[in-house]
Amino acid sequence: MGRVAAGAIALALLLGATACGERSEPTGSSAKLYPVTIQSGDRPLAVTAPAKRIAVLDEPAEKIIRGLGAARRIVMEAPEVNVDFTALKKARPDLIVASQGADERVLSRAAALTKADVYLAPGDSIHQVERAITQLGLLAGKPVTARALVRHIEQRRKLVETRLRRTPPVSVFVDTGLFTTVSDQSVIGDVIREAHGKNVAGATAEGGPVDLPDLLNLDPDVYLATSDTELTLADLRRNPRARKLRAIKEGRFEVADAELLDPGPSIGEGLLQVARLLHPDAFR
Repeated sequence: MGRVAAGAIALALLLGATACGERSEPTGSSAKLYPVTIQSGDRPLAVTAPAKRIAVLDEPAEKIIRGLGAARRIVMEAPEVNVDFTALKKARPDLIVASQGADERVLSRAAALTKADVYLAPGDSIHQVERAITQLGLLAGKPVTARALVRHIEQRRKLVETRLRRTPPVSVFVDTGLFTTVSDQSVIGDVIREAHGKNVAGATAEGGPVDLPDLLNLDPDVYLATSDTELTLADLRRNPRARKLRAIKEGRFEVADAELLDPGPSIGEGLLQVARLLHPDAFR
């Protein structure tokens, strides 16, 4: 692999696009897929062969690699806290994978130590997750599996779209812990939108936890907590302010499996889950 060339053709490649300058997916075992160029963040990445030794720096990226069936190529798993640079160097990866938004200093040091290529997986929307799966399919030599994973996500999107076609949106507050919520410009924000929800605090989510007086003014139809918060309806009803929310009074409190909402292969199931939680009548 190298670090030169330009253009981001991977997604179109695996989805069968036929525009000028793009290739269709190879159909025979001898068909040549490489070299090909993908986009990693704001940098092009030229791929001449699949990576043989992959280091992953966070869990969502690792889930994609494993979902592609390339677990045996992982020579360093996602760290729980900080990257062990000594172990990373000993692992001798030829590809380092992290999610977009990873610490640039960490990535620069990792690249300098290993001389490996670095791929940043986008994940701020369902479409970006599909793109990451597709591109990592190329990098890991699993393009057909990548296409199957993307097709599965698209099937879930289509199912949700069909079931909710005549269903009006509901307002939602997403609690990821201690009243911290998610931005509209995030994969969970995108899931809420496709599940016919309106993220009531999505425009101001970057500022940290939402103040309860502000949340009372927003007064969402549904209060949606992620499972890793371990929050319950009883907890909220014990809070003197939170129990005044209409959603809490009416018992419209739901818990979404946080694992399914990671920007990885499970995002289609995450979308279907949220759609069912917000609109149970549409899935009966």
